[in-house]
Amino acid sequence: MMRVLLIKPCWPYPYSQNEYTYNRIWMPLELANCAAILEQNGFTPEILDCHALRLQSDEIKTYIGNFERIFITSSSRDRWQCPNSDIAPFVSAVREIKKLTDEVYVMGYHGTMEPHEILDLTGAKAVIRGEPEEAVLDLCRLDDLFKIKGISFKSDGKVHHTPDRNPIDLKKFPLPAFHLVDFKRYSCEILGDHFALFEINRGCEYRCTFCNQSMYGNKVRSKSADQVIEELRVAIEKYNVRTGCFMDLHFLTNRKIVSEVCEFLIRKKYKFIWACSTRADSIDKSIALMMKEAGCRLVKMGVETGQQALLDDVNKSLELSEVEEAFTLCRSLGIKTLAFFLFGIPGETKEDREINLNFSKRLNPDFVSFHKMIPYKGAPISRKGYTNSDSDLFKVIRRAYLEYYLRPSYLFRLSPSVALASFRLFWGRLCTLNR
Repeated sequence: MMRVLLIKPCWPYPYSQNEYTYNRIWMPLELANCAAILEQNGFTPEILDCHALRLQSDEIKTYIGNFERIFITSSSRDRWQCPNSDIAPFVSAVREIKKLTDEVYVMGYHGTMEPHEILDLTGAKAVIRGEPEEAVLDLCRLDDLFKIKGISFKSDGKVHHTPDRNPIDLKKFPLPAFHLVDFKRYSCEILGDHFALFEINRGCEYRCTFCNQSMYGNKVRSKSADQVIEELRVAIEKYNVRTGCFMDLHFLTNRKIVSEVCEFLIRKKYKFIWACSTRADSIDKSIALMMKEAGCRLVKMGVETGQQALLDDVNKSLELSEVEEAFTLCRSLGIKTLAFFLFGIPGETKEDREINLNFSKRLNPDFVSFHKMIPYKGAPISRKGYTNSDSDLFKVIRRAYLEYYLRPSYLFRLSPSVALASFRLFWGRLCTLNR
């Protein structure tokens, strides 16, 4: 049987000094998917999470062994939408592996958007573009790269790009290879340890101009409710998972599936709590009550800005009144909230930035995350030539964090557990702005 190694490289933790990315230690869900598909087809995979193990690139060589194929990702599932901009740790890891074998293949956002450049940087045998699961299988069972869709590689001094793959049918996925993942190594600051990632769907039916959906394709696809329920059952009952997060861009895309999953969790009465991300205009009292009873303790929502005109400019298709209603609803039901705000939207003025900060205070979520709007390659806004080179934004965001989290009205309402989680998020984020 062919032995295959799937690697997540080690990133600076908890933050990268030269960018905004907060590198949480979360399980590489897409590698667990790849491993399950490989096992289903007679291969012997292993997962090496260098980030969780804190293995630097020069330490990987001791783990390579006699693997016939090695795959390494530049952006694991939780970083598909917001990938690292400094990929030096990834490049260094691939180069170290290349010293021992030529059978190294790379996947992730960076190779998807710039396959030629990533081939040059890493010397990998091939780059997988887009979702990796099916391409990994083909690269293990086929020797002729020209016959494999969705990859880029060099041959005879030229770079060849095979035709793109169709979006993956998630209903065909087997149970992720949870037995190859050590859940004790993963945690979420807000929810706790023994933490796992889950997904119901991939893609989003909305087209916000700042949103990077390059890894998801243009089609929204969902697993079946039975699939998700079985993943939860096995993770909780067999692997003692106690906390989790659904990595869907829009958790409530398919309310029927969400309802069935929640009904299962309510019926089983697990000691399992979880988080999700959704749009403010999709959550109402009936579904929120069901989610809470099923263990939902945190809902994350992209607010982006407190200026309706700017919200319209980025094609958010959302009213600020709907945002306020959603946060008020969650607060009334005892569900914690995390709001994402952007600074640096095209056309934004100093006055807009003050309005943005004041709106965040009025919403008063339990947690808030302020970001510089990064025009990721592949996002609609990047195709318009917007670069967002305003260096003052670091100071603006730093002030926003300090003003929001150090308000007496905010500090006095916190329970000890929320205060600790809030401090971890606030401090970790603030450190990225120490310039």
